[in-house]
Amino acid sequence: MYYPKSQIQTNLFTKGEQLQLVSSKEEYIGYYWKTSKNEYFTGKNPKDGSPLALELIPITPPETVNTLVIKQDNTVYNTLKNVDTSKSLLLPSYQKPTPTEDDYQIGYFTRYFAKKQNQNLYIEISQKTYNKLSSRNSDYEYKSYFIFTLKWQISGAKSRVQETNKKVIATTERGFSLEGLASYLNFNYLEFYK
Repeated sequence: MYYPKSQIQTNLFTKGEQLQLVSSKEEYIGYYWKTSKNEYFTGKNPKDGSPLALELIPITPPETVNTLVIKQDNTVYNTLKNVDTSKSLLLPSYQKPTPTEDDYQIGYFTRYFAKKQNQNLYIEISQKTYNKLSSRNSDYEYKSYFIFTLKWQISGAKSRVQETNKKVIATTERGFSLEGLASYLNFNYLEFYK
């Protein structure tokens, strides 16, 4: 093969992690030369032995193992289920509840929660978000979350309120096979008590 001198760079050297053989994808270390069309070949120049074609090793951004697994799982799922991934889905966001005076008169109010299906991650959400997830609203990533409510005692004898809320959490954890809900709530069984 012939290339005019103006069209090539010769006597280039790579220590690795830059080029690979096109035929085997094996990393290449040694002398190489390059054409003006960004073609790479083994050897110091076109006359050095039988040049083999080289290519740049693709650079991939570093990813954590968790990110990689999630991307692979979603890709497979989306392909199998024909899911349109061009649309971003809304995720539930934290919403701290605020009991009303009427709630205190009644003695309790409802708290709303979402838990990641495959992780022990809880988030307290608004009733509006709960309703969207519950109705499988297509704007939300409802498939990734398990949702539930707690009837939360907020008035009455302090010791009774504490014991009631403790039992509510224990029953919910047992009933739905949940772990870590009490911990998520910091074991604060008197939260919102008045």
